[in-house]
Amino acid sequence: MGCRVDGVVPLAGGRGPAPPWADEFDYRTLYVVPPGAAGPVSEVAMVHRPTRTLICADAVVYVPDAPPPILDTYFSPGTTADPSFWPRTVLQAVFLPLRMTADGRYPGYEALRGKLVRAPILRLLDARAPEATREWVDGIASMDFDRIVSSHFAGPVDATPVDVRSAFGYLYGSDSGTSTAATMAGLPPIECLDWEFLDSINDFIDKNGLGAPSKFKISKGCVVK
Repeated sequence: MGCRVDGVVPLAGGRGPAPPWADEFDYRTLYVVPPGAAGPVSEVAMVHRPTRTLICADAVVYVPDAPPPILDTYFSPGTTADPSFWPRTVLQAVFLPLRMTADGRYPGYEALRGKLVRAPILRLLDARAPEATREWVDGIASMDFDRIVSSHFAGPVDATPVDVRSAFGYLYGSDSGTSTAATMAGLPPIECLDWEFLDSINDFIDKNGLGAPSKFKISKGCVVK
């Protein structure tokens, strides 16, 4: 693909030579092949020790209150300034419905903005491999970091291992926890109405045997209003 490869990260518990930058980065690997799935799912979360920065692709994301300035280079002038642009963009990215209240609010967006979260769409995986995902999250939480750079939305953001574990609260029997980001934001969990689309996808996969069966309802912990 035209990319230079400087090293290969071994699978968790696997053998193989450490990458040449292993003395500078700590890392935890998720690699699961759910029964009946189309293929493996993998991600590596890495901590750059000198800067105490967690680097990840999709593990967690931080949704800011306004669109990143770089989006102005992709859209015509004034588009990103529309009050509905950013909420709708976020909701489409995480597969939540564009549900708007009579007073112009987007409840799904308000439940996500301003805090570190696991993108709702990824619960489709977590529900099929909760043990492996939980083990990976515990591994991430065992590393030392105080900020995060992810591939989506905003970064770097100040966050700790407690914040990351809190984003996966549904894997530990809760949907909230004591975390710097969540406490600061004081935002509500996602309403059950906003989970209906992803719930229907999850049910379709289960009923038609299109993948491993889910081990819990992905809207677990949602709020009924």
